[in-house]
Amino acid sequence: MELSEMARRMKECSNAGGNSVESEVISFELFHRCFGAKLLQTEMEIAYDPRGGPMVDYTCEMFGVSVGVSVTRAMKYKAEFEKEDAEDLLRKKLRGLHRATQNAQDRWSQKVLHIWATSPDVAEKLTSEYKMLCEDESSTHLTSEVVIMVTVVNDEHHSMFKSPKTKKKGK
Repeated sequence: MELSEMARRMKECSNAGGNSVESEVISFELFHRCFGAKLLQTEMEIAYDPRGGPMVDYTCEMFGVSVGVSVTRAMKYKAEFEKEDAEDLLRKKLRGLHRATQNAQDRWSQKVLHIWATSPDVAEKLTSEYKMLCEDESSTHLTSEVVIMVTVVNDEHHSMFKSPKTKKKGK
């Protein structure tokens, strides 16, 4: 895939670590192509106080609004992704997205959780669990003011879902 200049910038910039660079770069490229997103800050350009907590993967502007985007992959190593996995992933990522938003020195107007799913079945489990969280009064603080986008990649062997042993970029 030929990447936009902004996505190439993301790919080349240092990253907080882990094996999610590809999913983050493709997430931005998808938002750029589909919604005209413009990259504002990469993961390591965003300042937090206090430091060391959850972070968003990038900020961008879409439709004239600044957006903090957290990207994750819904998968399970050598096992089937179950509804409990969907609930755990959603709770963890939504809590992190809210904490990152609270601690960021720059402000964004909207929060997006972009989830890459390995199949329509995984996407359905995420959707079902998200609906349950929305209906649970004790969880509405997690689901309020967040847009969730689930994108299905019908290839669980896609390189985005692999976890190669890599060093942190920029080191």
